[in-house]
Amino acid sequence: MSKGLRDRASLTRRTLLKAGGAAAGAAALGGCLSSSEDGEDQVSGEVLTAFGNCWMCSHNCGQKAYVREDSSGKKTVVNLTGVDGHPRGSAGEGTEGTLCPKGLGQLDKTHDPKRIQEPHIRKNGELQKVEWEEAFQYTAERLATFKEENGSETFLDATSWAETSIFSTVWRELYGTPERISRGIHVCAGPTFVSGGMMGVGSNNRVPDYQNSEYIIAWGRNQLNSFAGQFEAKGTLEAIEKNGATLVTIDPQHTITAEKSDKWLPIKPRTDGALALAMANVIIEEDRYDEDFVENYTHGFDAYAEAAADMPPERAADITGLDAEDIRKVARGFAEAAPQAGISVWTGTAQVGNGWKATQNITALNGLVGNIDRPGGLRLWKYASTASFGEVCEQDYTNRAEFKEPAINKYDEYSDYPVRHITGIAHNLVPEMVENGHINGIVVHHDDPLKDGNADAWVEALDAMDLVLSIDAYWNGVSRNADIVLPEATQLEKDTLGTGNWSAYPKHTWVTGSKAAVDPQWNTKPDFDILVGIADAMAEETGNDDWTVFEQWDTHEDFIDDELSAIDLTLEDIDSGEVNYELVDEFEYESWEGDDHYTFNFDLDQVPPFAQAAEEADMDTAPEWIPPGTYGDELSEDYPLEFYDVRSVFFSHASNQPQERLRDQFAKRNELADEDYRGNYLHINPEDADKRGISSGDMVTVESETGSGELMAVVSERARPGFVTAEYGFGETSATPDGEGMNTMTLHHKQMDPITGQVDRHIAVEVTSSGGD
Repeated sequence: MSKGLRDRASLTRRTLLKAGGAAAGAAALGGCLSSSEDGEDQVSGEVLTAFGNCWMCSHNCGQKAYVREDSSGKKTVVNLTGVDGHPRGSAGEGTEGTLCPKGLGQLDKTHDPKRIQEPHIRKNGELQKVEWEEAFQYTAERLATFKEENGSETFLDATSWAETSIFSTVWRELYGTPERISRGIHVCAGPTFVSGGMMGVGSNNRVPDYQNSEYIIAWGRNQLNSFAGQFEAKGTLEAIEKNGATLVTIDPQHTITAEKSDKWLPIKPRTDGALALAMANVIIEEDRYDEDFVENYTHGFDAYAEAAADMPPERAADITGLDAEDIRKVARGFAEAAPQAGISVWTGTAQVGNGWKATQNITALNGLVGNIDRPGGLRLWKYASTASFGEVCEQDYTNRAEFKEPAINKYDEYSDYPVRHITGIAHNLVPEMVENGHINGIVVHHDDPLKDGNADAWVEALDAMDLVLSIDAYWNGVSRNADIVLPEATQLEKDTLGTGNWSAYPKHTWVTGSKAAVDPQWNTKPDFDILVGIADAMAEETGNDDWTVFEQWDTHEDFIDDELSAIDLTLEDIDSGEVNYELVDEFEYESWEGDDHYTFNFDLDQVPPFAQAAEEADMDTAPEWIPPGTYGDELSEDYPLEFYDVRSVFFSHASNQPQERLRDQFAKRNELADEDYRGNYLHINPEDADKRGISSGDMVTVESETGSGELMAVVSERARPGFVTAEYGFGETSATPDGEGMNTMTLHHKQMDPITGQVDRHIAVEVTSSGGD
């Protein structure tokens, strides 16, 4: 770390500071306070401040927490604000830090009485409350028995993002399972992440250098409403304000981002790959590409140019439903602004059956115009390197999963799935693996895989498993059906450390961290303490000293300090100043300049695992156009509408879905606040609604070939004719199973991208009125 950066962040020691100004904020959020049993006592206490790092969507926006301490010493979080200049909560140094509705929802979540408050184990078929000691002992007994009877390699690690990094140490290295499924490539944006890595721009190819850009394409992204940290929205708006940047949105839905755009291209779903090739056609035909970059730093241009030549804008117009001149105009604008031109792409083009080719074709546009790692283009972000577990652990132990082969690679039953060459597992195939006896148990942390795809089969699979362990803050489809439920403290009750790999600071790496603002509520524990408790019990149950590896740390803060030792920081350094982040080091643009080994790959024929998977999937290694229905659903007379689910700024992976305030705001956003209904909404175009006699506020049934569900309709011109959408995370198996709405993945079966196994969330459906309001 440079001395200048350290001096800039030279922090004054800070304990909890008095903050009288928080009283106004507390009053504004009085609904939370008045609902407390201690109401009068809490509003009379002293208001202090502490920090937090939002984990609602894993992107760690900085929070300043206002905490009221009553006469008994009990602390209650009464307000949250952003942290100015925070890498995730602002558009950069000196800019205002704020929180989105999800981040503010952490306030409700911290003291929510609907949370799981005690450890539970299943006795005689019923979940019963127990003390932590009994819960840990029972967990160790069941894990030891499971390993003896089934083999630890059949235990699935389904732990999602966490405030500690030791989950993989516990489940993979100490317990010995090679089976892991999570977000990222499995149920988020596999084709975007994996193709980016293979093509030479890394899995972060989805996030451009927004505020330095002059031309931004939001491709299947609603980044002003559903972002990876608010810096995305703020960076985009800053580019428009300061650079006069052009914003183009390519999306079947007229989103909030489309509303703010210079141009909206209402593309037919699943035709993005054709549009990307047509843009390449224009750029190549008119010699608008970066010849120097293409000649010196890329591979496979000829194959790419051949595919592009076969997709003139007029052909793409027929496929995409767009105007050929609009395609030319956007292609020229993007190329003229390059290299200060970025494409924001993530899940929208990845969660489809032909998602691999869509993202490969889109990513290729970046190499074509040479905007790689240049200001305003596709930044090759870097992050601060903290010490790994192996580097700070003083004890030797055996990595029990190191040489174990995942079942999908090991057994012939899965030889027809090309995905086995790339990711080693696929979310939608887990039920089949359970049926085959290759997965017999699962640990789930802060997630609900029953809502990520193939839902009905997952419900049956969960029931068939020998051991289900849930570590979560809320009751949901997994925790309700688990054998062991360990109640997790929420983010403001934990010490945290984040080292984000892309951010508002395009030339600086950074870290952010916070000590717990309040003690764990009820009888809950932070995830670090839960995992250490399991390890201690396993050491006693098995007599194996490997499980004692965590004894060198008395607290999570001690462990975090060891992680931070690589950059000469402690958690106290980050947490005790006026902000809770630290700029660590500086890095430059054009990292590939002069690197003889750097290659941007248009054609992936030199990547053996992909070449093998592509051959089995009957796919080319170079960019190409693959029509909808080649993989995944085809529309039909019975199911003529294309459905896909979406995210909202109010909800993230449904972990904040139980919050009544957020659901009220969501209903207001959809202009249906007067209805009692507080579930998700089906957005449908007036043309399609009229044919079916549907009006806004009507309850409708959505049916696919394999499932159905009921929710409320919103008739809107914002939805393109022929497709319908709904927010995911509601209904059966959710944290509000008795509430309104539907689990959209009950419409789903095994549809997926054949290369990465990414869940294909585009489903052929029919919509009918359910009758009544």
